[in-house]
Amino acid sequence: MTMMHILLILCFCLSVVSSTVSPCAKWNTTGVTIAGTGEAGNSSFQIDSAKGIFIHKERNELYVADFSNDRVQKFLLADPSRIGITVASGIKNPMKVYVDDDISGPTVYVSLRFLNRVEKWMNGATQGVQVGGECQLCSGVSVDKEKNVYMSESNRHRVVQWSPRTNMTTVVAGKTDTNGSTSDLLNHPQGIYVNRDGSIIYVADMWNSRIQNWTTASREGTTVAGSNQGTEGHDPETLDYPNDVIVDDETNVVYVIDTSNNRVQRWKPFASEGDTIVGDRGAGNATNQLNKPVDLAFDMKGNLYVMDMENNRVEMFELIDNRPCSLESAASSSILGSMITTIIISIISFISMIHI
Repeated sequence: MTMMHILLILCFCLSVVSSTVSPCAKWNTTGVTIAGTGEAGNSSFQIDSAKGIFIHKERNELYVADFSNDRVQKFLLADPSRIGITVASGIKNPMKVYVDDDISGPTVYVSLRFLNRVEKWMNGATQGVQVGGECQLCSGVSVDKEKNVYMSESNRHRVVQWSPRTNMTTVVAGKTDTNGSTSDLLNHPQGIYVNRDGSIIYVADMWNSRIQNWTTASREGTTVAGSNQGTEGHDPETLDYPNDVIVDDETNVVYVIDTSNNRVQRWKPFASEGDTIVGDRGAGNATNQLNKPVDLAFDMKGNLYVMDMENNRVEMFELIDNRPCSLESAASSSILGSMITTIIISIISFISMIHI
């Protein structure tokens, strides 16, 4: 083993530590436009009323569901030109997008709101293929490691799972054609987040202004953000028509696009209120403002991306402080760092002994 191998191991170990976002992390509240120009348009630089975004972390690519342009655009985050590449076209009003990996490369799943379905676009395809059955006023879409596809049917107040192995569709959250604010019901669900093994589903229960957590085979959800009574508001305890949600699987921190409050909220596990990480400065187009944000994503470095719909742009907010929340967690991080350092030193010593 050469010194180059040692350096590679060191870089890998450090990346494992740095890729974890602290529950008390802070982001620059001034954003930088990554996609779009701030004005609606159909050029490769522009987007128009886009509703959804997804970041493929390993490939460092941003995907945008460009609603009024009937397409999905891909932006290379390392490319300063900010030119979009169309990866799905001729699709009527795409809402949300999810990108999974297949043998042929990145596969795009996109919900088509008014065509009432989800389509799958293989890498390089010129036409999509419908997956699952009808999805009325289709909004959220996600895929687990078994390639099961999850979709939220806003008009039927439910989230369903479609299995490619059995071609069967199962209701996994809410009750079909029944809306309400009790724990077993949803009201016009929008974005969803599903962990990789499909055991936990988080739902942006939009008209109830809350985020619900549904576990496998559960008959009711648990409120993890917002009011469990379905009451909207602007204070730290409430949300107002949230459109999407992302959850950190390591820390269980819930990040919410609080659409009508023009902000992004963070809710820690078992918290009774959230804290604002960006926005909440009134609707506007300044670099520290949002106007009807509808989706969010994180890159490999923990930077936050927001689909700022009415401003026709995707804003990036840089992670600037990733320190742990407390001395206790700091100690845990120190222990982890010490363990990694010890491992690396041991490897180097072992190699030195071999060369001797």
